[in-house]
Amino acid sequence: MSAPRSSDIRLESAEAEALAADAVERLLPEATSPYLLIAEHAGNKVPAPWRDLGLAAPYLATHFAVDLGIDGLTRRLSQRLQAPAVVAHYSRLFLDYNRPIEEWDYMRPDLGGIPVPGNLDVSDDDRKLRRQVGWAPLEQAITDGIPGRKALISIHSFTPVMGGVRRNVDIGVLWREPSPFLSAILRAMQAGGHAAGLIVGDNEPYDWRQAVGYTLNRHGLQQGLPCFYLEVRNDLLTEPYRLEQVSRVLEDSLSEVAKTLWPDHAVAV
Repeated sequence: MSAPRSSDIRLESAEAEALAADAVERLLPEATSPYLLIAEHAGNKVPAPWRDLGLAAPYLATHFAVDLGIDGLTRRLSQRLQAPAVVAHYSRLFLDYNRPIEEWDYMRPDLGGIPVPGNLDVSDDDRKLRRQVGWAPLEQAITDGIPGRKALISIHSFTPVMGGVRRNVDIGVLWREPSPFLSAILRAMQAGGHAAGLIVGDNEPYDWRQAVGYTLNRHGLQQGLPCFYLEVRNDLLTEPYRLEQVSRVLEDSLSEVAKTLWPDHAVAV
């Protein structure tokens, strides 16, 4: 499938509204959990007018396009914790909400050297359309979900190997500013992970203090809300047994911290 010319993409208002409505899903918006879960890389769809950005379908099933396993994990955590969640449907190749607009991978032009035809020469009008149908609905859903929450958790997965180096953690807690909430989360997850034979990294496999994290910079730190990026090794999410292990560690840890810090809001799992 070839990508359309960026300058040729036009949308009627009704079509743009329909695409925007399909960009994001809100789970349990009325739930009273202290947490808001955010999965901005959960989906791999590309809106139809952009014709998969000119990529063959298999590329949209890779980590370049989507955080593998995160849609299912987020849905499970939302149900078990009775926590509201915001789940994005569109691929980060279409537009990466977790990147500032000036970053090269906001609309990344290649997959480790393989060109993304639809992202090679993006017109100003195309950028505006993508923000309208992809960025704005997610922004609104997160903003609407924040009132009454005590902490934000952005949920992601990572590859077991990067640049030829095997990562030595199974779950990562990424943070930028220390807080009692972060200390409690790390203690609970590392204890739970140890009991389950899982290694929980402290700012591993990425160090948020050295990396870009637009979502939680904007909606967490700038609003004075405790927050962290949760990273799970993606091969742990493909086998039911390992998924169960990981989920239980996360559910138990998040529930324990909520009961300790915000007992009026907590839900036991």
